Amino acid sequence: MTSPPRRRGSIAAGTVAAAVVTAATVLALALWFGGAGPRPAIEGLPSPGVLTTWGLPVVRLVLDVCAAATVGVLLASVVLMPARAGAVRTGRTTTGPARTRHSRTGSADAGDAGDATARRLGRAAAAWAAGWALSAAVTEVLTLSDFLGLPAGQALRSGALYVFLVNIPQGQAFALVAVAAAALAAGSLLPGGRAWRAVLLAVAVLAALPPAYVGHSASAADHNIAVLSLMAHVAAVVLWTGGLYALVAHLRAAPGLAVAVSRFSTLALGCFAAAAASGALNAWVRLGALPLLWQSRYGLLVLAKVAALAVLGWFGWRHRRATIAALRTGASRAPFVRLAAGEITVMAGTLALAVALGRSAPPAGEAGHQHSALGYALPPFTPGALVTDLRPDPIALILLAAAAAAYLSGVRRLRADGAGWPAGRTVSWLAGLLVLAYATSGGLAAYAPAMFSAHAAQYALLGAVGPALLAAGAPLTLWRRAHPGPDALDGPAARALSHPVVALALYALPYPALYLTGLFAFAQPSLALRLAAQTVVVVTGVLFFVVTAGVDPLPRAIRPQVRAWILIGAIAVRAWTGLVVLIGPGQAPQWYAALGLPWAPDPAADQRTGALLGTWTGVAVLVALLVLLLGRWRAALRRTAAARGAAEERGERAAGPTT
Repeated sequence: MTSPPRRRGSIAAGTVAAAVVTAATVLALALWFGGAGPRPAIEGLPSPGVLTTWGLPVVRLVLDVCAAATVGVLLASVVLMPARAGAVRTGRTTTGPARTRHSRTGSADAGDAGDATARRLGRAAAAWAAGWALSAAVTEVLTLSDFLGLPAGQALRSGALYVFLVNIPQGQAFALVAVAAAALAAGSLLPGGRAWRAVLLAVAVLAALPPAYVGHSASAADHNIAVLSLMAHVAAVVLWTGGLYALVAHLRAAPGLAVAVSRFSTLALGCFAAAAASGALNAWVRLGALPLLWQSRYGLLVLAKVAALAVLGWFGWRHRRATIAALRTGASRAPFVRLAAGEITVMAGTLALAVALGRSAPPAGEAGHQHSALGYALPPFTPGALVTDLRPDPIALILLAAAAAAYLSGVRRLRADGAGWPAGRTVSWLAGLLVLAYATSGGLAAYAPAMFSAHAAQYALLGAVGPALLAAGAPLTLWRRAHPGPDALDGPAARALSHPVVALALYALPYPALYLTGLFAFAQPSLALRLAAQTVVVVTGVLFFVVTAGVDPLPRAIRPQVRAWILIGAIAVRAWTGLVVLIGPGQAPQWYAALGLPWAPDPAADQRTGALLGTWTGVAVLVALLVLLLGRWRAALRRTAAARGAAEERGERAAGPTT
């Protein structure tokens, strides 16, 4: 049952009007309260003018809305929209040939409707991404005006735009956003399946993050935690707000709304938890002291945002309690749409509040806090510090928690269907996640940027120990059993990535590329590059061990001897790279000298320790897997030989005695 088109249009128009009024009101009040509104010009001092002072936060709000809408529409096309509309039950059953004809006709009609919805979502994503790119370009100009303290026209005529784009972090960030958004606008109009749209979704989420890297968090007392927590917060918010927008604006009349809402409900709960946790961590880093939460205007704005988050949590509770169940029973969609419209209005006000917070100055006590090039204070190294110290990476912890929840959800689904799942595989998966959590957020992560030996040990865990344990958990097998039906893991991309040569190249080449080309020295001063390198090591490691372990079925069959040879190839590359690092020149000597840590070990000796520790840990994991693989292969050959001998013996008995 759906609402008439005129009524649906009035609901949409009313929601847009309410969201715009709420966002504008909250933005103006929060800017005034936080002290970021226009101030009287002081004679003799440069001023960006009223246009920049008011226009910059307004355009930044438009940018955030366009970013969230782009992400949400792509999320709807990849995750929320059923892969086949045939998954939407009509409640009508027939038998015999009539059922077959009805099923085929219904599937064809549903498939056409699904293709039309996908095309409509693609056009919407392109439009929102174009608005995103345009607002990023305008934000670039107004940020330059604010940076120079000149009106926008004078700032453009000053000739400083090129330098701002190339050399200043704020200019680089918004230029990157503009380019990425323009690419998304073009890519969303290209024909492609769900895999292509998934790539666009990943790019869209990543494109929303650069502004978080250069805001107030970049100068916070604990730079790394502040930046990472804000990036995690932004990613969760754009998925949450954008997904809800896509449901109401594009899927509210679709036949698969109940399925889409059910999927989004699970995602929204995770985003709510991630946004709350990362936001709390970021506020704690910026404020530094709990009393400042109610003793400063910045802290009071944070409390207002907490209140808005609580209201949004109430909306989610109401959806889970009433509207989602009603949609599953085929009841009217109007209650869901009305409640979601109110939720979108509150979200608009929350986004405006976030923009005002970004323009408001944190308490003055933060500005005087001194921190090193690491972005945080690092006490002298002791072996015990590897166990007791923590350096939480909010993004990594959220992703690892999501991976654990997804795996356990699949296990629970199998058990609910009466099927079992080996406990050993679950333990292996969770152990792998714990290893990655320690490597990214434990004491090892704290000392990795300052000591090569700690860095090497961290990469051994990220690239070998953790991925090997994850592969032993058989995640692909669990996915196929818990989610039967069309499998994206059998597509062309999966076939290409599971090719032994491709898997070996992706796994082995990053190590010589990092240590033998100067890339390590280039990446060390940059948190973003260090995170990118860690991501590459983890992703390629998981892919390699899934291909070589032979636990999961792959799109292409790989013989045991082929697996053995690619393991030997990986061992050779890792050992050769480690040997070159062991006897070669210093890795990033300028970086370690610039840190000036009085307790730091001798760089040359520490590099030798790291080369031995990291290389042989990784090689040991590869050798252990090779031994297991050869053992399984030998056992399989014995079973085959025994079966062949038994078959020959039965044949001889059946033939009887010969004379």
